[in-house]
Amino acid sequence: YHFVSWSGDGVADFGSASTTVTIDQNRSVTASFAIDEHTLTVNSGTGGSVSGDGNFTYGTDASITATPDTGYHFVTWTGAGAADPASAATTVSMTTDRTVTASFALDQHVLTVEANSSGAVTGSGTYDYGETVTITATPDTGHQFTNWSGATVADSNSASTTITLTEDANVTANFEPD
Repeated sequence: YHFVSWSGDGVADFGSASTTVTIDQNRSVTASFAIDEHTLTVNSGTGGSVSGDGNFTYGTDASITATPDTGYHFVTWTGAGAADPASAATTVSMTTDRTVTASFALDQHVLTVEANSSGAVTGSGTYDYGETVTITATPDTGHQFTNWSGATVADSNSASTTITLTEDANVTANFEPD
């Protein structure tokens, strides 16, 4: 709390917490106090948005929420006061002005590229959300590439094509004898 003002007669300075009262008769004075307010600033890193900033009374547990954009995930809250920094929805104890920032990271997906038999493939790995990856099928001697099956690729009939990752994916190169 903080001091607001004095009320009553004979007070020298109504706005000062420490003042004098003229005692030339019986006097009644009253001190008024108000609860402190604190500002919560909520920031967002790349990959998402946040909510919950504003002004709050002392001791309030202010709710904050981090919402990741498509292809991102929430990582953590930084800054003092977050009850659970690892949770996208948590509270902040408002005992002072606070600033918290939500961090997000780009999702990663696993691409598994296999050959059904009679050939070799390239392109397997872990890639960022939305990344376009080139995959290649090379037939063994006496065989030819026929197509890709499994996840959707740019050109299922081309031995060298691309796939754009928005989730984990499995593709298989199919070969047949010449």
